Amino acid sequence: MSAEEEDKTQDTTRTTAKTLWTETVLEILYETLRKKKDDTQLRNVLKEVQAKGFKREAIIEKVRKKVDAQAAARVRALLNG
Repeated sequence: MSAEEEDKTQDTTRTTAKTLWTETVLEILYETLRKKKDDTQLRNVLKEVQAKGFKREAIIEKVRKKVDAQAAARVRALLNG
């Protein structure tokens, strides 16, 4: 394998790992909401999601689609508070 091909493979591996971790963090957020965990736990997960580059409105919309409107309202309140 040439150096260029090896670089592309490493980049693809890094991108895949980053994408999987981002999806994992989002799934943790959804489960935290579904299990109605306390606000402290939820805030910690929200910080992690925001650290991945998600904006407030994008997080709220994802939660609304994957969990429900009540969970989205809770997320909105925590992000604004």
